[in-house]
Amino acid sequence: MKQPLLQVERLEISCREAGRTKPLVQNISFNLYKGEMTALAGPSGCGKSVTAHAIAGMLSNNCVISNGYICYEGQTITSGDEASWRKLRGREIALLIQHSINGLDPIRTVKKQMLETLNQTKKRPKKEAAAYLYSLLEQVGFDEPEFILSAYPFELSGGMRQRVLLAMMLSLEPKILIADEPTTALDVINKEKVLTLLKNLQYELGLTVLLISHDHDSIDLFADHVIQMKEGGVPQK
Repeated sequence: MKQPLLQVERLEISCREAGRTKPLVQNISFNLYKGEMTALAGPSGCGKSVTAHAIAGMLSNNCVISNGYICYEGQTITSGDEASWRKLRGREIALLIQHSINGLDPIRTVKKQMLETLNQTKKRPKKEAAAYLYSLLEQVGFDEPEFILSAYPFELSGGMRQRVLLAMMLSLEPKILIADEPTTALDVINKEKVLTLLKNLQYELGLTVLLISHDHDSIDLFADHVIQMKEGGVPQK
């Protein structure tokens, strides 16, 4: 029987406000399998993004996992400290956050920002690093990587910036990529390009993808499995 790469079991995430603890999502259970794309779907505000942040160990300070657990490669990771999460985050589990296309530094070139991300895991000689960046940008569909590397983010379209960010995530060589509403700020044409690219990377790299989306058309077209959330968690079957 196929073993899941990541298991989320009866997960509850709570928020502390004004001295009180309020559950945001409850009873979330699903598995991610190697090389497959799973979509976490549901209306805005149902807890999809906070679930993604919990899996990547990036919950805000006032939020906590109050019940259940997350298991990665057979090991429970919910009880880990920040040092343990740092080892997992990026290298094993990468999170492409919602509205991230606005997160690139507008006054630094794409090359400088990509090198900074690349050096988080492994420092390479200049020539080797440059060749690797070229290959990453080609992998995400750029025909002229040299132009992209020398460009500033404000010179690129939203779809191009999203692909640059995707290349940056891939440079960490994660096993799981969580894409949180990756097409929110994109037009219809760029939306399809980015989702098609994610699907191709899933096949080519054996990448496990968790796609967070409320776009049912995209989910039906690209996802292998769909986990449907309602407000407060996953509905009981």
